[in-house]
Amino acid sequence: MDLKHLKAFDAVARHLHFTKAAREQRITQPTLSLLIQQLEDSVGAKLLVRSTREVELTEMGAEFLPRARKIVVDLERALAHMRDLASLKKGKVTVAAFPSVATNQLPRIIVEYRRDFPDIQVQIHDGIFESVIDKVREGTADFAIASSQDEMHDLKFDQLYDDEIMLIAAKDHRFARYEVVRWLDIGDEEIVMLSGDTGTRQRIDRDLADHGITVNAILEPALVPTAAALVAAGAGLGVILSSYLPIIDTSNIVTLPLIEPNIRRPVGLITRPDKVLSPAAEEMRIRVVTALAEFTD
Repeated sequence: MDLKHLKAFDAVARHLHFTKAAREQRITQPTLSLLIQQLEDSVGAKLLVRSTREVELTEMGAEFLPRARKIVVDLERALAHMRDLASLKKGKVTVAAFPSVATNQLPRIIVEYRRDFPDIQVQIHDGIFESVIDKVREGTADFAIASSQDEMHDLKFDQLYDDEIMLIAAKDHRFARYEVVRWLDIGDEEIVMLSGDTGTRQRIDRDLADHGITVNAILEPALVPTAAALVAAGAGLGVILSSYLPIIDTSNIVTLPLIEPNIRRPVGLITRPDKVLSPAAEEMRIRVVTALAEFTD
């Protein structure tokens, strides 16, 4: 017994006429009769009484009809829902991202996605690395856009671009005339650094320690725009992620390459290897990958 048997029975019960029911189901009358016979064999009871003039439900048929109709309706609704999901008419996608992506590249992607698929619910979780990764591990986020870390052995990381650590200086600072700056050149300078609990600062400290370099960090804000504003006000030199350049006020600062070491932060797509993305999430993933490839260029 399957759906076609139940739909055939429902059609006959509504029309009480085999010819009309067969026409509705777009099958021949002999095929309809065979489906009813197979259904009756399956349930082990006579469901319909058919004479030359009319069709009637048996007592067992009347008992079975509402249950059969509920199965048909529920399954058709479920199939329609799945078709809507597959065709991106319904659905939900949750993206986790750390702040540099959430404030820079992601907004345009989200706006264009919602314009094209207005009935799909989009959620964003922006936060520090640990919270972003936890969302992916828990399954509450379809994927994350973040940097690669050692503690991600259970997740898949597909790199999209490198975020470069750069120097920023007020326009009237003597370093503003440089074309490129080495870390050793700023060893005695007062530096505005990101706070030590940020992933960016931890990467900088680790890479500088590997090269035996120390810096004089005088202020340690958690947010890059705050660091840029302090530098513009004359607090000292500063370091910044290249991905933040499009969204900070650069009218009073200059940006310079910072080398030896050239510190880069790989940014990519983080997913659970055991999770298959929904059509809505897969469409978002494709758009993110495409947009961030353009960002790299």
